[in-house]
Amino acid sequence: MNRNAAPFSIGRLASAMTRIPLLGRSRDEFHINLSSRYRSAMAPIRAVLVLGCVCLVLGILWSIGQTGLGYREARTISAELDRIRQQDTQLIAEARQEGIDLSEGVLQGLSAEVGLANLLIEKRAFSWTKFLTGLEQVIPPRLVLSSVRLEQGGTMVHLLGSAVSLEDITSFTVGLQDHPTFKDPVLAQHRIGTNGLVEFDVTLRYSQAGL
Repeated sequence: MNRNAAPFSIGRLASAMTRIPLLGRSRDEFHINLSSRYRSAMAPIRAVLVLGCVCLVLGILWSIGQTGLGYREARTISAELDRIRQQDTQLIAEARQEGIDLSEGVLQGLSAEVGLANLLIEKRAFSWTKFLTGLEQVIPPRLVLSSVRLEQGGTMVHLLGSAVSLEDITSFTVGLQDHPTFKDPVLAQHRIGTNGLVEFDVTLRYSQAGL
C-alpha cells in the first residue's frame, strides 16, 4: 500500500464526477422552464373568450334589470287592481243605500237592454232612401232584385235577384265593390231558374257613412 496516496473522500468523488462532460450535460437535460411564454396563435382565442365573458356578464345584468322592471310593473298593476276593487265595493255600498241593485244578474240584464236599445236606434236612423239610391247606381240594366233583407242593425245586407247572364251578376258585384257604401260583396250561389234567368244570392256589408 502506498503511504503517499491521498485519503478517499466522497466529496472529492462527487466533484470529479461533475467534471466529466457527459454527466455535466445530463443536469441540463431535465431542466423544466415554468415561466410564461407568449404564443401569437392563442391571441384570437383569448380575445374571443374575453368577449364572450363580457357578453355573458352584460346579458346577466340585462336580465336582472328586466326582472326588476317586471316586478315593479306587477306591483303597480296589483295596487291599481286593489284600488279599483275598493272603488267597486264603495260604489255598490252607496247604490244599496240609495235602493239601487247592482248585482251581477241585474247588470247582465242591463247590458242586453242597452244592446237592444242601440239596435233600435240604428234601425230608426237607417236611411232607406240613401240605401236604395246606392243600389240603383250599381244595378245593371238586365238585372232585377227580388228581395232585400237587412241584418245586424243594417250593416249586413242579403240580396236575392235574377239576371239574364252570369256576366251581369259579375258586373253587379264589381259595382258593389267599387261603391263607397258597399263593402265585401260575396256571391253565395247562382243557378239557372225555370224561366231561363240566372238566379243569384249576394251578401255584403253596408256603411251609411261611406267608410
